[in-house]
Amino acid sequence: MVSPKNALECFVGAWGFLNSTLVNTTTGELLPDWHSPPSGMSLWTPNGYNALIVTANDTTEPEKRPIELTQPASPSDSDSRWALVGKYSIAGGGPFHLSNVTDGCSKDREGPAGTVTGTFLTATLPSRIGPYTFTFKFYDHCKVWNLRQRVGDDKLRVAWYYKLPDIYNYG
Repeated sequence: MVSPKNALECFVGAWGFLNSTLVNTTTGELLPDWHSPPSGMSLWTPNGYNALIVTANDTTEPEKRPIELTQPASPSDSDSRWALVGKYSIAGGGPFHLSNVTDGCSKDREGPAGTVTGTFLTATLPSRIGPYTFTFKFYDHCKVWNLRQRVGDDKLRVAWYYKLPDIYNYG
């Protein structure tokens, strides 16, 4: 194990989604996920907070993204259209902690790996408020990373993220 500093430096910033799959770990079968490829981003701060938003993809699943809806909701808006927004979107945020970090000296990757534990303090889905745990591995000198998270007894979510470019660099 090594200090989580290098892993934190890799996480800090904004990340876009590449792909997400759900796998039955007993059979190896790919399971239908709520949408793929997802749209959204994940943000990680140097002081230990993260936030994420995931939605159905505007391009591949426009029927799940009602473009006519705006905030504040209008009394004439259809509840069924707003239900699509709720069904196909998730957002959350809170503090995180890195542990079991390795340095990344591996034949198959170029970056640290380890475990993230955290707590969503707020989330669009109340059942997502609370603790979470997943493992991570960085690749391509921290330009890509992958998440593996147990979902129930026999399911594994595997998601891939890519580093979004810095817009401002004040350092």
